[in-house]
Amino acid sequence: MEAQELSNTMTEHKPEGNPEGPQANSIPGSADVPSKDGGDIKRQASTGSPVFQKQTAGYLAFTAVVIYLGWGLINTDGNLILILSTPITQSLNLNITQYSYIVSAGFFSSFVLSLIMGPLGDRVGRRFVLQLTLIGTAFISMLQYLINSFMSWLLIRIGAGAFTGSEWGAGGTMLSETMNKRIRGVILSVMQSGWVFGYGLASAISLLALYIGKPSYGNEWWRVAFLFAFLPALLVLVIRSRLKESPRFEHLKALKEAKRKGDQKEVDRLLSVYSVDLGKAEAHPYKQLLSSDLARVTVVLAFWNFLTTGIAITTNAFQPVYFEEIRQLSLTAVTEMFTVVSFAGIIGYILNGALNDRIGAKYSIAIFVVLEVLGIYLLAFNLPANNYTLLWAYYILFFFAENGQFSALVRLNSEAFPTRSRATGAIWGGAFWSLGQAVWPLIFGQGIGYYITLTKSPLAGFNAAWLYLEVIPEIIGLIIFMVAMKNIPPKRELEEIHQ
Repeated sequence: MEAQELSNTMTEHKPEGNPEGPQANSIPGSADVPSKDGGDIKRQASTGSPVFQKQTAGYLAFTAVVIYLGWGLINTDGNLILILSTPITQSLNLNITQYSYIVSAGFFSSFVLSLIMGPLGDRVGRRFVLQLTLIGTAFISMLQYLINSFMSWLLIRIGAGAFTGSEWGAGGTMLSETMNKRIRGVILSVMQSGWVFGYGLASAISLLALYIGKPSYGNEWWRVAFLFAFLPALLVLVIRSRLKESPRFEHLKALKEAKRKGDQKEVDRLLSVYSVDLGKAEAHPYKQLLSSDLARVTVVLAFWNFLTTGIAITTNAFQPVYFEEIRQLSLTAVTEMFTVVSFAGIIGYILNGALNDRIGAKYSIAIFVVLEVLGIYLLAFNLPANNYTLLWAYYILFFFAENGQFSALVRLNSEAFPTRSRATGAIWGGAFWSLGQAVWPLIFGQGIGYYITLTKSPLAGFNAAWLYLEVIPEIIGLIIFMVAMKNIPPKRELEEIHQ
């Protein structure tokens, strides 16, 4: 990536032609129109008036890295409880239903907190949300070292899991508003690949805890993992304190301040930098999301985030149990596979980032979801006993596609809303992203019990749940999504999307 491309944040924007007309494939109704790409906002000493300066390539790279690491470390916590599900539940004598409640509790609290954090991101700032999410996760997650019962783990998960959706939406918003339009898709895919970094780090921490903790802790060796996970989160929190606010948010704040003071000259000057519908910007962010121009995309993204993320996390949550207890595969072999194959997810993210920069996020999501569903089906219905070669092949296909779709989804969540309500809109997506992860594991956990009773076979019952509660709902949901959601043309200025 060239430095000039990264730092080209003050050039005049020239709207690109759309052969299907100015409103084709765009989110209708917002009055924001393209003006200039952004940079640092500082104030003139003589007037106090904000002016724009170029952001250096080094700072833009720093922004991308710290958001990537933050998202990865938030998910290190979440993935530890998936990877360590078998030893923890066995140690605490928990059944699969209790485990599903614990997984769901953290994501449900994330849903609730995200609904609060979204408007704060538009009122107080994107940086504020990003700092708070990492602080909360880092310190509360460490307390899982102390869990000794179902209730203690449930209560701690409510706190430790509360910040995930807010981090996802705020991070996507910050990068969307900071990075050049030509590389926005790739940069967001790098950010989203932080989930795989978190998954890989959680797998590595689990292996390290197994070898280091086993001699001293016996069957409770998993406790050591939560201590290891705290240290890198603390380091990134310190580094992230140097992160600046999004230039578009600073511009919107200055614009509102100028309007409040009645400084029409300053209002006009700021509107020449980014055009904003000030009348709509004064409304509460949720009122904006439910207004006629944004209501459709708000509802569609809530539905799709809920469904596709719920199905994805349920697969990740129950695969360790399925492989180790139902398929009787080695715990060490499965954990090693999770660690190595996690990098296939990174490839999926980057490839989808490049793809959605060409065809748009909607269509690239569809391609990767089809591959993900195929991977789930093959793992359940075409995997001979103890065939590790096919296990690896099918799991690579599944994990590559499952993760890849989300690099387009984080882009869709942030680009679908104008600057005046972007944090609320993106974190709204994160809220329903979290709600899906709270609800779907419960549905799946109950479904497993039902199908095992019906088939009188743990393997047949589990496979029926994969088919009827994962594969078929994802296919139906994808059809609805493709019909209802408009595609956002790639490589457009954020303001141009909403003209």
